[in-house]
Amino acid sequence: MPRIDPMAHHRAVLQKEAQRWLLRLTSGTATTQDARAFEHWCGQSAAHVQAFAETRRLWENLGPAAQAWLAGERVRAAAASQRAADVPRISRRAFLGAAVAASAALVVIHPPLRLWPSLSEMAADYRTAIGEQREVDLGQGIVVQMNTQTTMSLHKSQGQLAGIELLGGEIQVKATTAASGPVNVLAGGGRIDVAALGKCNVRCYDGDVQVTGLDGATTLRYRGQTAVLRTAQSAEYGNGRVGQVRPADLEVTMAWRRRVLIFDGQPLAEVVREINRYRPGRIILANDVLAARKVQARFSLNQLTDVAALIQDAYGAKVTALPGGIVILS
Repeated sequence: MPRIDPMAHHRAVLQKEAQRWLLRLTSGTATTQDARAFEHWCGQSAAHVQAFAETRRLWENLGPAAQAWLAGERVRAAAASQRAADVPRISRRAFLGAAVAASAALVVIHPPLRLWPSLSEMAADYRTAIGEQREVDLGQGIVVQMNTQTTMSLHKSQGQLAGIELLGGEIQVKATTAASGPVNVLAGGGRIDVAALGKCNVRCYDGDVQVTGLDGATTLRYRGQTAVLRTAQSAEYGNGRVGQVRPADLEVTMAWRRRVLIFDGQPLAEVVREINRYRPGRIILANDVLAARKVQARFSLNQLTDVAALIQDAYGAKVTALPGGIVILS
């Protein structure tokens, strides 16, 4: 009778657990409780940390091929939920087939932790990587500055630029000549018109769009609502509504062009979310009280590798560094 190697069995168990943790942390629905539980799991032994590191390294090396693994895990979880519900539904074979297709499509469209470009990013005319900034001269007197993790595509008519579509990220658009305006920017289901010789900043994340006038007039239109911005004015739109036009701090808005991030009273959770756009890996907040702390800070993009230590010094946070650039603050 074959003998089971206890060590090999233990490693296999840890690998399975590490896979489940990677799935949970990259699902987009992980909570601070999940982060604390993950920290506890990693703290059990060096073997736990090594198992997670190996799993994440394998994930990164596989790239898009890792979609199949994620799809399978989600299918099994969905199938388990279906059986537990004990409600008559379509056949298991049909359910699994549909779930595999849906899960595979999901990870192509929304890759976890941005380990590879999404489908829309790969199809975009221009995109920047994590930490990358880029200037694009589109001709016709139109110049675009692209911030980190930004994707945009161009719309043309009869060979001429008809509009810019910001799929995600942040751009500054400038019409450098009187003949180049107005410039049309599409973002988050709305349209922004930058007047001739005008300049504006547009941020688009998770369907929410923030527009700031930097020079001249900028008009935004969204679901039948219109707002006109002048220099140093800002407005947001999304979820079916346009927010009020407010004064804007241009030093803060323009800071990324100087490779600086400025925070003035934002909660740490918001600060970490912004920092994660600029650095590889992921900072995870596992403390609700810490997440709510207000932050007054100025960070150079060149010092973001040390940002966890800076937060530790400023707020007394416990820092747990894990492989793959994952840092847990608790």
